[in-house]
Amino acid sequence: MMKFGAIEGLRGWLAWSVVLSHLAYFSNLRARDFGALLKGAGLPAVLVFLIISGFVITHLVVEKPEPYGVYLLRRLMRIFPLFAVTCIIGFFTSDLQVSLLSRIPEAGDPQFTMLLADIARSNHDFLLRHVLAHTTMLHGAINDTMLPFSQYAFNMPAWSLSLEWQFYLVAPAVIAAARSPRAMICVAAAIAVVEIACRHRLFGSFDQPGFLPATAGYFAVGIASRLSYPSIAGRLRHPSAVLAVVIVLLPLLDGGSVPFLIWAVIVAGVTLHPSVAMSHFARIYRGALESRAAVYFGSRSFSTYLCHLPVISISYWIWLHLFSTAPAFLGLLILTVPLTILLSELLYRGVERPGIAIGARLAHESMQVAVSFERKAL
Repeated sequence: MMKFGAIEGLRGWLAWSVVLSHLAYFSNLRARDFGALLKGAGLPAVLVFLIISGFVITHLVVEKPEPYGVYLLRRLMRIFPLFAVTCIIGFFTSDLQVSLLSRIPEAGDPQFTMLLADIARSNHDFLLRHVLAHTTMLHGAINDTMLPFSQYAFNMPAWSLSLEWQFYLVAPAVIAAARSPRAMICVAAAIAVVEIACRHRLFGSFDQPGFLPATAGYFAVGIASRLSYPSIAGRLRHPSAVLAVVIVLLPLLDGGSVPFLIWAVIVAGVTLHPSVAMSHFARIYRGALESRAAVYFGSRSFSTYLCHLPVISISYWIWLHLFSTAPAFLGLLILTVPLTILLSELLYRGVERPGIAIGARLAHESMQVAVSFERKAL
């Protein structure tokens, strides 16, 4: 099956953008616009992840079709083991986060510190309900009225994992519909309607867009990109024009539009015409997204994304015990980066890959059982 190395590399950049964003919050970085830029980098990075999911899942469904139950089993074992382990770690480090930031109130971002305290309180007050919600991985779809801080409970970044799971549940049906021109129009209209409904809070109030209808458009862009890929692959002759448009529009659009511009650059890279394969754009593109380092960090991006917040808390604790003062952004960065890389590697090897292997084995066994039943029926 064809692989897109640039997308793997992009995942690494996105995961570390979220890490830097949370580091800025924990250290209350105020370096004029730089601090605000870093704090605001997290959500657009997550939204690009959603576009990638739309693209990758469509690629899997198109290139490797399999029964819905088998597909869902693979997806479950791809994300749930790591999700569960990091939620358990996050439950304990959530209390640590609040304890550390409360010792030096002026050190962290005040609103962020208050949010962490509310999340930790909700973890304990509604523990059983949070456990049930997270076991189904539908916690992101539960609004704050039904269960306070359901999206953020245990491990704050995991709200987007619920979103991924919601998409996995409906993706095969949506992709099948999107491959029919008439059905695609209906799907696009339905997506537009539900997104408008979410913006008007008809489904309740959510701190993050963790309910699938709120972000359906991002997944849809990924789906459309992959379905149109055979028609546009190898046709782009002027990538610099795409890059110029992105550079002009980037400062003019809001954060919700930035992911689409980033994705436009990615699509430009994977649809280059052979005549521009050695252009400056192509060289920079490959160096940034397809190098060994980029692919390495991309392959560990899922672990990095889910483990970094507990690591930041531990790094903060180490700094306080060494120096008795709150860490500045640079100090926290120096501690957090190597520890995150180390824990990401351990989780990737010890949890993520074994989970994928178990999923593949169970899927294979399920297929064999199904074939056996078919033969007996004949």
